[in-house]
Amino acid sequence: MGLFDIFKRKPSEVPPQVAAQELVPNEPTLQFVNLFYDNKPEINKDDIISELKLRFKNVDSPESEDSLAFFFPEYIVSITDSSVPAQGAILSPDAEVNLDRFTKAFPQSWHWSEIKGVMEKCNFEINLTDRMSKNLAHQARLEFFQKFLCAVVTVTKPSVIYFRNSEKFIKPDDFLEACDKEQGDFLHGAMNIRLFNIGDGEVLMDTFGLHAFGIADFECRFTRKYDPGEIAGVLTNIAYYVFETGDLIRNDTTIQGIGKNPIWKTRYKESMAEPKRLVVNVIPN
Repeated sequence: MGLFDIFKRKPSEVPPQVAAQELVPNEPTLQFVNLFYDNKPEINKDDIISELKLRFKNVDSPESEDSLAFFFPEYIVSITDSSVPAQGAILSPDAEVNLDRFTKAFPQSWHWSEIKGVMEKCNFEINLTDRMSKNLAHQARLEFFQKFLCAVVTVTKPSVIYFRNSEKFIKPDDFLEACDKEQGDFLHGAMNIRLFNIGDGEVLMDTFGLHAFGIADFECRFTRKYDPGEIAGVLTNIAYYVFETGDLIRNDTTIQGIGKNPIWKTRYKESMAEPKRLVVNVIPN
């Protein structure tokens, strides 16, 4: 049996948003990434454009050196009666690095236990965001922004990458390596796997970050008889499949889980964990 037993909907079947009319679909939001540095970074626009040209066939930018906006004509966005290229922008905040805003993110950084100490040494940050790209297919939207981010990271050499929509800290070298893999670990930063102890021997695990692309995240509540690492593998496999193929899981269908009875049901619901959003609840047997 494959990862999913049912994915292709018949014409008479309704999508999950209709099947669960009381639930509000997730709306795409801006992609936003913070780069943190020990020392003030030098942002050389010409160097960034040179690096971008290694990753894009065509790159445009206003001639002004003060403008750190970049246009990518390979990724055209339709807006009403016109079309515009997707854009990426570098923003340089004046505020000092404030670690108080990461009180929820630090405890979920299982993959980088030393991150708080690393962040305490950071004194400067720049921010990257996308513009005019919400109407792109989510795969293309993530693809162009990841390439934009890779170019800026390569040139400016930050100490830490922080994906705001997934609340995930990433080591810059790990991110560049993931992006350069032949298959591409494309959700390496854009999606986080979070773990919450909810009492009575139960654990809640969810994906966090897919909602920013208008896709439902995944959530699983389970007992200690399951290995959290294996549950994380199930959620990660589902998330990658859905993101890459665009296939939607139907309400009350089944997926391939783990254990003695690995046929697990799914159901759309509001998330247990904040922020509240639409999730697919994966129900283990």
